[in-house]
Amino acid sequence: MSNEHLEPENEDNGDQATSLDPKIAHHSTYIDETKRILQAYTESESYDELERMVVEDNILNKNTDEYRTNILREVTRRHIPSKEDYTETPLMRVLSTDVRSDVADWCLYYEFAQDPFIRLITIEFLYPEFQRGTLSIQAEDIVTFLKSIKDDYADLRDRSDSTINEAATKYLTSLRNFGLLEGRQRKEFAVTYIPDETIAYVVYRLFDDEASSASDVIEHDDWKLFLMDESEVQRRIRDISPQYINYEKRGSTERLRMKHETIDKLIDAF
Repeated sequence: MSNEHLEPENEDNGDQATSLDPKIAHHSTYIDETKRILQAYTESESYDELERMVVEDNILNKNTDEYRTNILREVTRRHIPSKEDYTETPLMRVLSTDVRSDVADWCLYYEFAQDPFIRLITIEFLYPEFQRGTLSIQAEDIVTFLKSIKDDYADLRDRSDSTINEAATKYLTSLRNFGLLEGRQRKEFAVTYIPDETIAYVVYRLFDDEASSASDVIEHDDWKLFLMDESEVQRRIRDISPQYINYEKRGSTERLRMKHETIDKLIDAF
């Protein structure tokens, strides 16, 4: 899991900048296409074969070679670590295993939301608005936020107003497609329930990445991608099926133990 911290960095010219490219402004979420592509990749274990299946065999049932190629390129950018060497990621394993669709969809959202642009807006803007009790969000609200931080990020600073406006609209559409928001012009926060399996998936991902203690997991910013605060995270982890995780809290001491040696074995238990 990419857990890039989006703190502005000082460049030699004194400007504050870091990589934050709003690629979402040019691409869809491709939820169904991502599932099909990653399933085909795990079946073939070859990127060349995957490319042939997508472009020539048209497994996505899209009209033109160019469109099929563009979808493959974007899904590859997001979810395939290397074109040369086959590597099965946890998300690929989820999508190629017979798990419930809601579990697969929320795991896919979690990985999708690691995109630095999506991650920044969700953690720094959307989550605080949700916590304040805001009922709905419009594209104009996202635009205002992006303009307020624009000078801190070179990739935003160099973008036109029309690109920023489009990126804001596509961001809200993306989160609606995944089920975190609902509505058309004015997006409202949807009532969601993240499955136990997805909670376990995130816990294992965090331990695989950088977390080394229960507090590291519970306090991690990634939960804000689901609009969950620390108390809710603690409750969900405490109540989760013991076949996945054991959580204990005695006084100020918390302990979190994995029931499976690897995330692959966890997914196989779903």
